[in-house]
Amino acid sequence: MELCEFRDYVNCKALDVISGDGSYRRYLYQCVEKQDEWAVRMHCNVAKVTAYVRDIHGLVDRVRSLQCPVARVCTEVVTAMHAPVRVVPRLAVCAITGLHTQGCIDVSRATKTENPVLVHPKFHYFFLMLYYVHRLEHVVRSFTKYWLEQQDPEATMAQLTGAFGAQEQLFADMHRAFMEGSRHVVDSLQHYLST
Repeated sequence: MELCEFRDYVNCKALDVISGDGSYRRYLYQCVEKQDEWAVRMHCNVAKVTAYVRDIHGLVDRVRSLQCPVARVCTEVVTAMHAPVRVVPRLAVCAITGLHTQGCIDVSRATKTENPVLVHPKFHYFFLMLYYVHRLEHVVRSFTKYWLEQQDPEATMAQLTGAFGAQEQLFADMHRAFMEGSRHVVDSLQHYLST
């Protein structure tokens, strides 16, 4: 997947949040119907990224259908509202290996109060990337809401969309993390399924 394709996806989801009422999405679809080149390109790129993420969802669902500790942990991560970043400073048992470990990562959903799901720190990158890749739209929308809170409340829609779209380094960094993360997740899950 190319940076321009990923950028169109992020822009589309972000501008939908910035418009606040779905007006950007309606505008995009109107432009697609009129065959505006930019809108057709964006629509196709959003579909391409969505299909890529859906393929990863399918792989994750194959693992989640198994009766194993990894399936339970994957389910916790992909159904959570927040990324798995909480570190447990005490000695705890890893849900995957069964070993006592210092500094486990709590991957439980925030609303879950009983029996936290903890994993060894060596799995942190995998589960963080699983969350990012599997929940890409949620991540983009959450990031955009946070970004909006940092902007001038008097800014116009044109100023906001222009400022968001001008963040070249952000798009490049998100794309790099997404591609590296998705390769790691896919390779890890395929390896797990083949054993």
